[in-house]
Amino acid sequence: MFFENKIPLFLPITGIAIVFVIIVIVIISILVKNINKKRYKTMFLNVETVLKKVVAQDPENSNLNKIEYANKKAPRLPYDYILDTKSYKYYVKVVPNFGGYEICVNNSVKWQIRKTFNDESMNFVPEIEELMRLELPKDDETREARKLYIIYPGARSLLRYINECEMEFVHPNTDVYGTNIMTYNDLDENIDFIPREHEAKEKNKNTQLSLKI
Repeated sequence: MFFENKIPLFLPITGIAIVFVIIVIVIISILVKNINKKRYKTMFLNVETVLKKVVAQDPENSNLNKIEYANKKAPRLPYDYILDTKSYKYYVKVVPNFGGYEICVNNSVKWQIRKTFNDESMNFVPEIEELMRLELPKDDETREARKLYIIYPGARSLLRYINECEMEFVHPNTDVYGTNIMTYNDLDENIDFIPREHEAKEKNKNTQLSLKI
């Protein structure tokens, strides 16, 4: 009799508890989704603001195009912006790194995320391979096509392997398999990390002027 009286009460309480847990999980999922959505929106807004500053340095010869999509099902391109300067056409990919972890370039398509210096886990930066493998179009005769990755907002350090045992720091002007990698924080402090003109051409102009004088 004891169990017969308890079972009918136990079942409704268990059902209510399950429903409550499900509701809590749904609410947390919605909150996390909204926070991530806002964080990504802020990321692109900040990057776009800095890139517009680059354009503002030479508005007659520069332009910024953001890649827009008609709907969620439209095929995605491997870059987020196209930045035109006087001598370069940059295909820009924004890479979120909200934890500020160290990023080590193992090879052209494998960039390891390292939470600590001795982190041996095989966690890699997603969505960088397609642009790295992309053969950039050469339809612009006045500008050299280049790839540019912007790590947002920053990284404890950017490294790359130069052989099996040695690494070196990656700076904004370091050529990494034909591309440049820099953090948003560095670029925000100095927009000149994105070259706008060919240095060789500028040196040649200066040399010619010196000879004429």
